[in-house]
Amino acid sequence: MNLSQLNLLIDSGIPIVCITASISERMTVLKQIHQECAINRNLPLYLWNAGWGCFKQVQFDSERCVTFPTVDSSKLQPRDDAIFAAFDDLLNSEINGIFIFENLQSLIQQDSISYLKNHAIKITSQIINIYYELKNTNNPKYLIILAMDDVELPQSLTQLIPNLSTPLPSHEIIDDFIRKSLSQKITDLPNNSDLSVLVNAASGLTLEEIRSGCAIAINSCPEFHSNTIALHLLDYKINRFRAFNLNFVSHSNVADFGGLDLLKKFLENVKLDFAPEARSANIPLPKGCLLVGPPGTGKTLAAHVSAKTLGFPLVCMDTAAVVSGSATHLKRLLERIEACAPVVLYFDELDKLFAASTPSGEDIDSRRILGTLLTWLQEKQSAVFVVASLNRLDALPPELTRVGRFDEIFYVGFPQAIERKEILMMHLARFDERYRNGGDRLTEKEWRILLNKTINCNGAELARMVEKAARALFHQGRDIHIGLSELLEQREMIVPLYVRDTDRILAIENRAKYICQPASTKDSSVFAPAITTYWGEPCVHS
Repeated sequence: MNLSQLNLLIDSGIPIVCITASISERMTVLKQIHQECAINRNLPLYLWNAGWGCFKQVQFDSERCVTFPTVDSSKLQPRDDAIFAAFDDLLNSEINGIFIFENLQSLIQQDSISYLKNHAIKITSQIINIYYELKNTNNPKYLIILAMDDVELPQSLTQLIPNLSTPLPSHEIIDDFIRKSLSQKITDLPNNSDLSVLVNAASGLTLEEIRSGCAIAINSCPEFHSNTIALHLLDYKINRFRAFNLNFVSHSNVADFGGLDLLKKFLENVKLDFAPEARSANIPLPKGCLLVGPPGTGKTLAAHVSAKTLGFPLVCMDTAAVVSGSATHLKRLLERIEACAPVVLYFDELDKLFAASTPSGEDIDSRRILGTLLTWLQEKQSAVFVVASLNRLDALPPELTRVGRFDEIFYVGFPQAIERKEILMMHLARFDERYRNGGDRLTEKEWRILLNKTINCNGAELARMVEKAARALFHQGRDIHIGLSELLEQREMIVPLYVRDTDRILAIENRAKYICQPASTKDSSVFAPAITTYWGEPCVHS
């Protein structure tokens, strides 16, 4: 529900409403409540938080100026038990108005994990009492819980108290806001100037964040140029996203990956499904794909290449940060990401979201996070393509892997012979110019020797092998001409993951074998292993 529905809820007889907003939007939300609710009802607006320990009246003297004069202490006075004193003052004083409690749910959450658990229960019970007392009185008193962190209200309160949110601004609102902000700083701003590059750079930010970002960008530029200001604004957004453990990559410049031809073909079809022609044909927006496989096989690289193929920005979400947060935190992150659409959202090691951390093997927070993610995947209508990677498919709840959550589930295993050659060629070209533009310094016989020696090596190990060969030549002061002997020397120094953890690697492969689609077609090149009988004899095809 949107903050604009606050008056509707109050008119409908609901005495307590919870409003969720980011800390940067605190003054904007207070101003909106003051203008659209308090002034219209001719009621004063009071604010309580744990820092003050008492109510202060909210007064806006001008468009941007706000004051918090302390209320008459004989009417609303602070005491040692500040929160309960505030509850008593709300019910017993003759003052009518709109009373805002800031981050009240945080007090409940902090108490619930300490020895003061009874104190938290008392606060919750008191809020329920206030709800029904205010509902049964004709006095114009209304209570608003302003939540500016990611702590949720107890379930007993969420069943009773509706929650409103402050949505991120649309592109149209951002465009109008930026024009007004720039016109205050730049007197000769053309009325018909194209600010789309600025709007795209600011998408995913709150209005207050955009205000700050624009001010920093303008002060960083000696003269107005939309592209230059957009770059500074984009840098500001990237830093803001990092504060939420989101890595925003506006343009993915990674090189192509070797092999995985079926995955590449899938991505090309996804690009077609995002085209306007697909909407005209009633083709639904793609949802995303799961990439399952051992570590080092190129799943993260595939996510970057997905963004490059689709031409979308990439947002990488830190799953560990989501685990340490809450379902509310995840909701806010998803809102920011959707505001940046079209975009590729990458979950690395998605299975970490659902690792049970309680002795009973069940995690309430994980279930809430799962519910939030499932609902979003099912209902999202935005151009957000989700790429999630994980090692063990059986670690995910079955609800997340059923048909309809993701478009495809791919198994990304150890590269086949021809894929190993592609990967090696790609990395050899980085250091040895003889391998560029289709050049190849190894004979077919040398390739067969090298590929046989690198069976069950993953992409990361192959890249490391080439890098170490180049580094060794550089340290010796020799030209970086990498041949078979240099590569084999480095191969002998690497112990592949497959050798170190064979049982678990085979378990990963066997569990995903009948569920996932292969990311690569079967190798039929001249380097593919010969098909033999059970006794090792070559098969003869009639």
